[in-house]
Amino acid sequence: MNVEFVAPLVWIVDSAYTGEFHARIGVAERLGYGYQTIPLPNGDAEAYARLLEHRYNRSCRDGELRPLILLSGTGEDTIGPIADVKRVFQWRLLNVYLASILPDEPDPRLGEYDLVASPQLSGTNIVTTVGVVHRMTDRLLNQAFHRHRQLFADLARPVVGLLVGGNTRYCFGFDESHARCLGRRVVRIVASLRGSLAVTNSRRTPKDALAALLDEVAGLHVEFFDWQQTDPDVYPALLAHSDLFVATGDSASMCSEVSYTGKPLLVDVNDCATEIYHRHIIDKLIAHGAARPLSDTFHPWTYAPPDPTGAVVSAIHERLAANRSSFERKAKRT
Repeated sequence: MNVEFVAPLVWIVDSAYTGEFHARIGVAERLGYGYQTIPLPNGDAEAYARLLEHRYNRSCRDGELRPLILLSGTGEDTIGPIADVKRVFQWRLLNVYLASILPDEPDPRLGEYDLVASPQLSGTNIVTTVGVVHRMTDRLLNQAFHRHRQLFADLARPVVGLLVGGNTRYCFGFDESHARCLGRRVVRIVASLRGSLAVTNSRRTPKDALAALLDEVAGLHVEFFDWQQTDPDVYPALLAHSDLFVATGDSASMCSEVSYTGKPLLVDVNDCATEIYHRHIIDKLIAHGAARPLSDTFHPWTYAPPDPTGAVVSAIHERLAANRSSFERKAKRT
């Protein structure tokens, strides 16, 4: 039986956490093989295994075997159940875990994954990233830039992009008082540059804190894009059109996406509104030169943009190439 190496299947595990889900999509899109979303494990290991086997068999024409790349990660606690999938697919599976924030003592079952991407870990089978994996690409930024050019046409240069997160599971200090303080600092920077401000929020931004922030910056030329009422494509357009950024340190995803653009990033790392796990990731961006702590003044700088998604995609392609002859031999015997 002749077995030719075929394009792998790529599956991403669903997630209710937007940043985590977009990280998986980002890797899948850049791999270039297409992808499918599979449901989260449901607590019934046997039923889940049957579901995945059925899906795999439907995707393999005429019984041909295909390599399978499975992308999961931080968010819901799926480390054990997704590691168990290896028992079903054995040598056909490349199991990849995309970590954003991990606890002080990571789950030991991460050692069962073929690849782990993390800004916090290092070692065998680990891709140590600067920032967290995300979905931004040059193409996406360029398309969004042109599509939403008119939204930013009247803003005076430089445009300061203000990316506002909020409270997290371990840190609840993003309140009205903190928001007003942040707003005053941003006003000083924008006024000193004689520029304008483009603001967006997130699902974690408290309404009262957002109202207080917008009240503080009201004297500037401001465009506000509410994430709940705006075309999702406006966010990458904001990244593409802004000249520098201020971001809250609670969102490793937003800070990583900004650093991909190569533009200056000032991060609010106040302890009352940034938990220690986020701070560790931001500190690595600062050490790389991609970010600086927020101050009341701004002095431009340049840096080599980190590309955590690209690093993971390269590692996956390398692993596929290394496994190719082994896969072909085993597929012939099956």
